[in-house]
Amino acid sequence: MVSRARFRMMLYLTSVVVTVGCGNLKFLALKGTELENPPSAPIKLYVKEFPVTSKANVVDPNAALGDSDMGGGRSINALAEAGNAIMVISRNSRIEDLTRSLLRELRRDKLRVFSELDRVRDLQNVREVANPFILVPPEDDDAQLEISGSVLLLSKRVEQRFSQKSTSATVKMVITDLGTGKQIRMPPVKSGINMTFNSKELEEAIAILITTVVTQKTLF
Repeated sequence: MVSRARFRMMLYLTSVVVTVGCGNLKFLALKGTELENPPSAPIKLYVKEFPVTSKANVVDPNAALGDSDMGGGRSINALAEAGNAIMVISRNSRIEDLTRSLLRELRRDKLRVFSELDRVRDLQNVREVANPFILVPPEDDDAQLEISGSVLLLSKRVEQRFSQKSTSATVKMVITDLGTGKQIRMPPVKSGINMTFNSKELEEAIAILITTVVTQKTLF
């Protein structure tokens, strides 16, 4: 059994770690740049491009159907969830570029970020963080960062039918320090975004995923 004095000491040490850690959190997006990290003033940036590639995993219907389903009745989304992908094909989508949606997000006083990325079914599980950036046009001589990247949007297809919802989105991002010209490629981030395909909500969710990535922090 832990003594009261030892318990109080553990609480104290925990509070010290939290206090010190919070004061030294650094933005992953700024690691490798010459910019102050954490910044003492908003960083001036512009968005170059964020194209979206849409693909679908083709699901084996035999793997998707169990003995109890052979009579029919399961939805295409349920079959897609249960099946195994045998190949990947392209899928047409109206969401071809996230630049405009991302710019709308980055203009907010407080940025929306996801609290968790494993399973995103709606926009309810978001929180707001202070916006460390100021958007400037590409021709602005005072611009400090350029961000660009790409998105891979996945869904599924069973037989000749596509699933009505997406299954995931993966973001790849490149940060350019305009003062030095150095480019930093951030590790790809995947989120299980499961929303109606081609919807405005899905487009908005992917933009929030990007702001989640660009505002990630670390102790080191």
